[in-house]
Amino acid sequence: MTRQQLLEAIKQERETLDTLVALLDEAQLIAAHGGWAVKDHLSHIAAWERMIIAHLRDGSDHEVADMDATSYAVATLDELNDRLYRLHRDHPLAGVRGEFAAAHRAIVSYIEEMAEERLSAVYWDDDPSGRTVLEKISGDTYLHYREHAGWIQELIERRTEAR
Repeated sequence: MTRQQLLEAIKQERETLDTLVALLDEAQLIAAHGGWAVKDHLSHIAAWERMIIAHLRDGSDHEVADMDATSYAVATLDELNDRLYRLHRDHPLAGVRGEFAAAHRAIVSYIEEMAEERLSAVYWDDDPSGRTVLEKISGDTYLHYREHAGWIQELIERRTEAR
């Protein structure tokens, strides 16, 4: 996948997610029924986009999660996601929406400015799988949008059925 193909995939999946979120009113965005509210999904996505940029710029992704580097390095995905949820769950909807948009603009801009060959570089030097920057960005952008759009759609359907 080239940088341009990555950007196109990000654009398409983000448009799908944005369209889904636009269908919801404020009450639907902030309602949590035993789990995450839609706004929590938006905060989560924004945080992962910010962590990619921080990692690629200067390795400060742990700071986005408000963790020290050692704790961050050993945290499981579930622990990290829980940490991000707890950090952002009480943020007001307007702030969440603003950060969701700003983080997206930042990751797209970062990718546009990145050297094409950087996409094939290894994301983590100590990762035995050799996961590339392209794979990591894909997983935390367009594939992430698709995943969360599915969960948001499920929330909408459950709420509709409960009425």
